[in-house]
Amino acid sequence: MKPMTFKGKLTFVLSFVLASTFFIIGISFNSIMNNSILNNARDAIVDSRNIITSSHRMNQRLFVSTQNFLMTPDYESIDVGMMHSPHMLVLHRVMADVLEENELAPSNLIHELRINNELFYVNLIENPSNESQWIVLYISMSTLANLRDNLNLILFVIMAIMLVIGIVLIWFVSSSMTLPLTQLSAFATSVGKGNRKSDLNKYHEKELIVLHDSMNTMVSNLVEQEQASRHFFQNVSHELRTPLQIILAQLEAYQYDFVTKENTLNIITNQGERLKLLIDDLLVLSRLEAHNVDVIVESLDIRDVIEEISSTMHVLIEEKGLDLKYQFPNHPVILKMDSSSLTKVFSNLLTNAIRYSKSKIVWEVFDNAKTIEVKISNDGEMIPEDFKDKIFDRFQKGERGHIGIGLAIVKAVMEHYGGSIQVDSNPEVTSFKLIFKK
Repeated sequence: MKPMTFKGKLTFVLSFVLASTFFIIGISFNSIMNNSILNNARDAIVDSRNIITSSHRMNQRLFVSTQNFLMTPDYESIDVGMMHSPHMLVLHRVMADVLEENELAPSNLIHELRINNELFYVNLIENPSNESQWIVLYISMSTLANLRDNLNLILFVIMAIMLVIGIVLIWFVSSSMTLPLTQLSAFATSVGKGNRKSDLNKYHEKELIVLHDSMNTMVSNLVEQEQASRHFFQNVSHELRTPLQIILAQLEAYQYDFVTKENTLNIITNQGERLKLLIDDLLVLSRLEAHNVDVIVESLDIRDVIEEISSTMHVLIEEKGLDLKYQFPNHPVILKMDSSSLTKVFSNLLTNAIRYSKSKIVWEVFDNAKTIEVKISNDGEMIPEDFKDKIFDRFQKGERGHIGIGLAIVKAVMEHYGGSIQVDSNPEVTSFKLIFKK
């Protein structure tokens, strides 16, 4: 079954509601009119019956709206001469025949009869003056019935016109509502097919304006991400190609006896390690951004982790003649986290500090009530203010760095574990501060 459009559903629902409303109005109107006709007829007949059967007729109303004629129990109308016109005499005979067909007898019941397309309400009573006669009290309600039928016709025509007008208006209103959605849907489809131009259509509804702005922002972000991705893969391909070219060039030199075997193996080993580290970092970053990280939570003393990582890089620190200092609390600072992820964060920050530091590096740990803060500072060059927001972007490259992926991994790990990282830089010192939630 083909799904119905939003415009079709809206038109159908509102049209159904409108038609149901008209239907209820019509039923209510006819119910009121029918009750009014019946009540008027009953009241008139009851008044006439009371006057006829009352022993104090002088105290009753002398005029009633009903008519009557005499009839025998054999359903023969009695002609009383000048009291009735020829037309009424014919009506009386026909009415008597109808009463006979329905086998109606004197009672307090009021009967509805249709005679020659006229509506009558009839009541039979015994003649108080002559037990061998019946009195037929009747009243014609054709005028009110015709009024009701005419009003029904007028009401039906009005409702039909209003229903048509309503459906047309609903269709146009729903079109004005769904047209922007159709345009935005087409825009989203074009974006999915590679179009990166912003939508220039103007909208007036607040919700559509918000959606339109969000989609344009999405397109802008996609453009930025695609540009950054191209830049990133260019850098990655360069970083991967460089050690490969060195390895191939060294092998070619060795093949023609231009270099020694020992020198060749050292270069291949170093460049192979460089390739391995770069590939590992790319895989870690990919898993973090996909939220696909195997986590083994441990209770770690941050002080021990920092000291262990620093010791593994002791040779690099001594080669540059750097002074490494620790400012830790005297008590254990316990953090529940995956050991490999925390080690990766501290390793990347220390590597970055060693690369840029001039003479010293300082590790600081602060044990707060709800957070644990770790700060690593160095006296390297100041980070330009307009570059602070970009250093954690995996597509950026520092002046002395290779591919700018180390700090991107730090940020990805911190966000994955609900933490954050801040950077502060001035001409004297540059600091990176990690904030962990306890």
